[in-house]
Amino acid sequence: MANDLNTRLQEKVAIITGAGSGIGKATAINFANHGAKLILNDINKKRLNELLKEIHNSEDHIIVEGDISKEETANQLSEMAIEKHGKIDILINNAGIHYIEDITDVTPDDFDRCVSINLKSMYLCARAVIPHMVKQEKGSIVNLGSISSFVGQEMMGKSTFLYNITKAGAVQMAKSLATRYAAEGIRVNAVCPGATKTYQITEEHTQGIVSLEDFWDGAGEAQPMLRAADPSEIANAILFLASDESSFVTGTSLAVDGGYLAR
Repeated sequence: MANDLNTRLQEKVAIITGAGSGIGKATAINFANHGAKLILNDINKKRLNELLKEIHNSEDHIIVEGDISKEETANQLSEMAIEKHGKIDILINNAGIHYIEDITDVTPDDFDRCVSINLKSMYLCARAVIPHMVKQEKGSIVNLGSISSFVGQEMMGKSTFLYNITKAGAVQMAKSLATRYAAEGIRVNAVCPGATKTYQITEEHTQGIVSLEDFWDGAGEAQPMLRAADPSEIANAILFLASDESSFVTGTSLAVDGGYLAR
């Protein structure tokens, strides 16, 4: 374990999906500050370029624009990490979208899109990196779950069931991969945030019923801590599970939710 907190990921090679905003961006900045070399993916190239301007040692990092629900994008991330650095130490499966709609109004195309971005992308990325981690006999994968992995929820009078089932899948994938690959030195865990101020919730989601500010105030009041999280707080939990400091932790789901699930 590193003594200097600023070297917790020194020389580690990490792939982060959905790195252009929110939790992914906060994680990228945090990892870079702790010495990691990053392969950063997002569907929005402008956000990736803006991230590089903010990030420590920007010349050490690679950006890959692309739809992470596509096999070629997931494979490209793995290939670029191996080509440039010769290894993959960490995969952060962060990319995702929110979805609010009752089941009777969800189209098959919407269902497929949400599942592809939120869950299929995790399968594709894990599938691409695990063979390299097996050869290394070491690796850490962190899936982004949610409090929505465990409870039924509604927002603005509609269901979040589709988002919820993808996040439940993220947790189950972490458990299943953890037990399968523990003997090969690969750890797989999930971080499950509560209400966190990210770009996932927009004015389109609040549908003019409440302002975004009022939405986050209300979401915060649902937590025992009476506030929503900042993305950096979730990034700190991801850092712990990605680093060697959690060397005996696998198959777990770490709730970072201000006490929401404790009630």
